[in-house]
Amino acid sequence: MTEPTAVTVRPMTAEEYQQWQHELAVGYAAEKVRAGNWPEEGAYDRALADSASRLPDGLGTEGMLLLAGEVDGSLVGRLWIGLTHPAGVADCAFIYDIDVIEARRGEGLGRALLTAGEEAARARGAAALELNVFGANPVAAELYRTSGYRVVSQQMRKDLRKDADAPVAAAPEAIRRAAAAYDRAAFAGDPGSLTGAERDLATLEADLYLSRAKLAHARLITGTGDHSEESSLLDRALTLYRGIGDVRGEAEALCWIGIYHQFVLNDDPAALPYLRRAADLAPDPLLRSYALRHLGIAAHHAGDLPEARALLEESTTLRREAGFIIGVAANLVGLIYLAAAEGRDTAPLITEARELATEAGATSILAQVEEAAAQAA
Repeated sequence: MTEPTAVTVRPMTAEEYQQWQHELAVGYAAEKVRAGNWPEEGAYDRALADSASRLPDGLGTEGMLLLAGEVDGSLVGRLWIGLTHPAGVADCAFIYDIDVIEARRGEGLGRALLTAGEEAARARGAAALELNVFGANPVAAELYRTSGYRVVSQQMRKDLRKDADAPVAAAPEAIRRAAAAYDRAAFAGDPGSLTGAERDLATLEADLYLSRAKLAHARLITGTGDHSEESSLLDRALTLYRGIGDVRGEAEALCWIGIYHQFVLNDDPAALPYLRRAADLAPDPLLRSYALRHLGIAAHHAGDLPEARALLEESTTLRREAGFIIGVAANLVGLIYLAAAEGRDTAPLITEARELATEAGATSILAQVEEAAAQAA
C-alpha cells in the first residue's frame, strides 16, 4: 500500500498571503453578488475590506495561524486557524479556511494538510480543534469524520411536503403505470389510463427539469461547471407544471425564474413579475418565504427601504414558523443593513443573527453577520 503523502506547514510569506487574500476576495465577492447582497461594482474591494476586518494586522494578526502547506518544497495548500474560538469555547481552536490549491486537488492532500494543521495548533497550546461543515458537503464531512472529528452540534430538517421526494420516489411507479397504460390501450383497446399516465410522466419530467436547473444554479454559485442550461430547464418545468395544473410546481418554477433574472442576469425589473406571481401562488409558507425574500432584495436595490423591510420581516416570520433557522439568520443580515440605513437600533438583530448562525453552524452566514455589524457600526 502506498504511504500517504506528508504535508508540512510553515507561516505564509507576504507574497503568498496577498495571493491567498486575492483568491478569497474573488470568491467571496462573486458569492455576494450572486446572492444579491452587493452590486458588482466595488464588490471585490468590499470583500478585501471584510477580510481585513478579521485580520486587521494581516500576517501579524494576534491569535491567528496563517499557514502554507508544502510537499517537497512545493506549495499545495493554505490553512487559516484561529487559536481563540469565535464562539468563546475554552481551549478550542477553530479552522476558518482550509484549501488545497487547484493544481493539486484530487491527490488526497486535504487529509494530510488537516493533520499538519492539527499539529501546528497543538504546538500552540490548543487542546481541541473545531470547524463547521454543511450537511450538503458529504465529502468534506466524511474526511473530517475519518480524521477523528465528531459531531458536537447538529441541525436537522425534515421536509413536511407530501411530495418532497417526488422526483426520486415517483419515477419507477410513474414509468410502471405508463407501461401498464400502454398495454391496456394497445392490447385491450382501453385508452382510459393514458391520460393519468401522461400526467404522471409530465409531473415527473417537470420535477426533473426543476431539479436539474437547481443543480445548474449550484454549478454557477460554486464555479464548478457549465450552467448555461438553467434558464431553458426552468422554462420547460414551468410549461409542464402549468399544463398539468400543478400550482405548487408552477409557483416554485416561477420563484426560481425570478431568482435567475435577479442574480444571474442582474435584472430586478424582469424578476419582479415572476417573484410576485410565485408569492401569490405559493401554497406553503416556506416557498412563499423565498419569494418574499427576493422581492425584499429587489426593493432594497430600488431604495425602497420600508417596503424591503416589510417583505423581509414577513419572510422571516414564515421561516421562523417553518423552523428554517439558517434562512432566518440570512434574512436578519438584510434587516441589519436596513435598520442601519434607517437609523434604527441594530444590536438586537445582530445578537440574534449571531446566535442563530452559530447554532446552525453556518460559517458563511456568520461572516455576513459580522460584515453587516461592521457596516452598521
